[in-house]
Amino acid sequence: MNLKLETLKEFQDKYPKAHVGGSIGLFLRGIDLLRDLKHSDLDITVDEFDCDTSSTDYIRRSDGNDFEHALKKYTGVYYVKIDIRICSEPSFDEITFDGVKYNVSKYDDIIFWKTGYAEKGIKKHIKDLEVIATGIRTTEPVCEPDCQPYDDTLPF
Repeated sequence: MNLKLETLKEFQDKYPKAHVGGSIGLFLRGIDLLRDLKHSDLDITVDEFDCDTSSTDYIRRSDGNDFEHALKKYTGVYYVKIDIRICSEPSFDEITFDGVKYNVSKYDDIIFWKTGYAEKGIKKHIKDLEVIATGIRTTEPVCEPDCQPYDDTLPF
């Protein structure tokens, strides 16, 4: 998680109106989705973004999604996946987490998008909404095509 937050802070320093939503945005808002966020990407909304393809900072990803840009940032050992949506009127809250200020998408906006993905049948989002509503995650593994399922019954 530290690597994701460092990457987010670096991005927001470069793009001061950028804000993070999705699972990481909920995490920064203090919402525990009761799942490992290591497969979560940074869902970023920004007013403008120039994706310089000659730069080695951000590399285009080929996996499809509904964001304007699907990128990855190489951090020396790992890649952090970043999905970028362009919105000319960004709305966010400034939230301090571990002494660092982050721009975080409005709660209702995060839930709007998560609900939309859940309505498309994406199990991760369905389960996340159940956790938000009930505080309980079933032990059913949550896995998208590119990741390994996790097991909530492990003793550690």
